[in-house]
Amino acid sequence: MATVTGVRTRPGRSSAPDARRPLTAFVLAGGASLGAMQAGMLSALYEHGIVPDLLVGTSAGALNAAFVASRPQTVETAEQLACVWNELRREQIFPLSLRALVVGLSGHRDHLVPDGGLRRLVARHVEFADLGDAAVPLHVVAFDLTENCEVLLSRGPTLDVITAAASIPGIFPPVPIGGRSLVDGGVINNTPISHAVALGAKRIFVLPTREARRAPSRTSRDALGAAIEGLSLLTDGRLRLDLARYTKDAELVVLPAPNRMDVQPTNFSHSQRLIDEALTATRAFLGRAERHRPLVRGAREQRGRSLDAVNQLARVA
Repeated sequence: MATVTGVRTRPGRSSAPDARRPLTAFVLAGGASLGAMQAGMLSALYEHGIVPDLLVGTSAGALNAAFVASRPQTVETAEQLACVWNELRREQIFPLSLRALVVGLSGHRDHLVPDGGLRRLVARHVEFADLGDAAVPLHVVAFDLTENCEVLLSRGPTLDVITAAASIPGIFPPVPIGGRSLVDGGVINNTPISHAVALGAKRIFVLPTREARRAPSRTSRDALGAAIEGLSLLTDGRLRLDLARYTKDAELVVLPAPNRMDVQPTNFSHSQRLIDEALTATRAFLGRAERHRPLVRGAREQRGRSLDAVNQLARVA
C-alpha cells in the first residue's frame, strides 16, 4: 500500500477546483527521455480546455509536472516544455565516462554519474523555490531507501525534491531530505494513480510514457538503457493493478503513448517525433471520447470508467 506523507494544502493557493466539475488530476509517469511525449499530451489536453486541479508525478513526469505547475495551464506552456525537451541531450543528464563507470563499479560510491546536470535542469526551468508555492498544487513521488517505502512530497525545497524524484537508483546519488535518503519514485510506483485518488481526485488523466499492454519490440543496446527499461517493465504490473483497483473510485482516462520508432528511454535525439506523435494521438483520442460522452460531466456519471472502457471508446470509428 502506498505511503502518503507530507501532504498539506496551503491556504490561498490559486487552483480552487470548479464546483461544476469533479476534482481533476494529471498523473505524469516516469520514462526518462520518453517523457518528451507528455509535452504533446499536455498540449492536446489544454486545446480541449482540460486543466488540472492538481498534478502528481515521478521521475521525468515530476520534472514535467514541476515545469507546468509554475506556469499558466495553456498550449503555450506545453509548447515551451516541448522546446526544453528538444534542447536536451543525453550527455547533459547522463554524463557517463569510463572514469565514472570504474569508480561507480569499484564500490567507492553508490552511483555512476553525478546529479549536477539534473539539478541544473531543474534550477533553470522551475520557477518556485518550495513545492508548496506552486501555482497548481504539485505532488511528487519518491522512494525512501532508509524506510524502504514510497513517499509523497507536497512541500520542501523544489531543487532537492524534484532531483530526488528523478534520481534513478544506482545511476544518480540518493538525495537526503529531512533524514530520508530519497531516489526515483518510479522504482515502485511509476504511474502514481494511487496518490491522486488519495488526494481526492475524481477524474484522473494518466499521461504514460509507454502503452500499458505493449512490450518493446527491441531492447536497449546499452547497460543504462537496459536498466531503465527493466524498471519500466517491472512497474507495468503495478499500473495494471492500480487501474483495476481504482476504477470504482475515480474516472481514469489513460492517454495514448505512441512510440512507433521504439525510441529508447536514454535516446534524447527523437523528442520532437515523440511530441508530435503524442499530440496527434491525444487529439484524436479526446475527440472520439468527447463525441461519445463529454469530459465535463459530473463525477457520479463518470465513475467506473477505466482503461478498458476508454480504450473501447477510442477504437470506435
